[in-house]
Amino acid sequence: MIEIAVDLGERRYKVHVGHGLAGALPERLAAFRGRRFVVVSNRRVWSLHGRAVERGLRRLGPLTRVLIPDGERHKSRETLANVQDAFVSAGLGRDAVVVAFGGGVVGDLAGFAAATHMRGIDLIQLPTTLLAMVDSSVGGKVGINHPKAKNLIGAFHQPRAVVIDPALLATLPARELRAGAYEVLKCGILGDRALFRSLAEAPIGLVGWGREEIETAIAAACRIKAEIVEKDEREGGLRRVLNLGHTLGHGLEAVTRYRRFTHGEAVGWGLIGAAAIARRKGLLHDSTAEAIADAVDRIGSRPRLSDLPAAEILAAVAHDKKARRGRVPFILPAAIGRVVIRDDVTPTDVRHALRAMAARE
Repeated sequence: MIEIAVDLGERRYKVHVGHGLAGALPERLAAFRGRRFVVVSNRRVWSLHGRAVERGLRRLGPLTRVLIPDGERHKSRETLANVQDAFVSAGLGRDAVVVAFGGGVVGDLAGFAAATHMRGIDLIQLPTTLLAMVDSSVGGKVGINHPKAKNLIGAFHQPRAVVIDPALLATLPARELRAGAYEVLKCGILGDRALFRSLAEAPIGLVGWGREEIETAIAAACRIKAEIVEKDEREGGLRRVLNLGHTLGHGLEAVTRYRRFTHGEAVGWGLIGAAAIARRKGLLHDSTAEAIADAVDRIGSRPRLSDLPAAEILAAVAHDKKARRGRVPFILPAAIGRVVIRDDVTPTDVRHALRAMAARE
């Protein structure tokens, strides 16, 4: 097992990474014994893994179960209201513990419900997708989508613990595994050349990606994110670099109403777009831009985007929640392991990037 500390003073917590941890919750969460638990999950995850998790949580304390629909379009105000109503109906007090057991939609929405119930109750993240393991489960960002922009409504609410069991990925569809790998690749571009190289040299489509390689990649990505969050918890400056690939990616998701792309696929396209913009602005060597695009393609193909109106994508990007004084900051790679933040990206730059992205279909 690998443990990664997220040092936020009194709100410090650990990320536990290891095969089999979902079956060892009483040991990993012993500090919460005797508390009342509510587990939020979706029906598919629960049908696959719920019995073992429920058995472990019931050894710690009374348990309430709340199941939500599966899919990004359900990360909505309607679903949030249903979860909040369930918390009230269950009589949860301030000593309750919310366990988010699922992918990023579950983690974000359950985390926001925990952040807002009685002004904040304890949260434990138990992610079941690679994307959630390396991205949304660590760092404390929780929230829901608005029809005009992804994650526009939310809060910062750090978990008390994150338990990552890569064995849960055995039942993950191949497309969802690849979706998470784009986020792992992003972390490699941000600050870990060895991690980038491991993805650039992974089996095509991740077919046969080994157990040890997966666990190492998850831990490396979580470590990069933890180091950034420790320095900038609330995205005042440095933490914005974690949005590499997300500005264009979120635009693609919003334009297609979260129905065409997985989040990871959209980020994969966004990484190619960010590299194209950096190349156009003279920040990134041609060969490195190609290496990034090739690494994205090696992970797997993504739904097409060439039929999407550029004007709609530009409008969605303009609604990005990171915009300041009318300018949308873009995180652009300057090398493998180094990025810069630029607020001088023009609509012409974005249109150029969209053409470069479409050329990789």
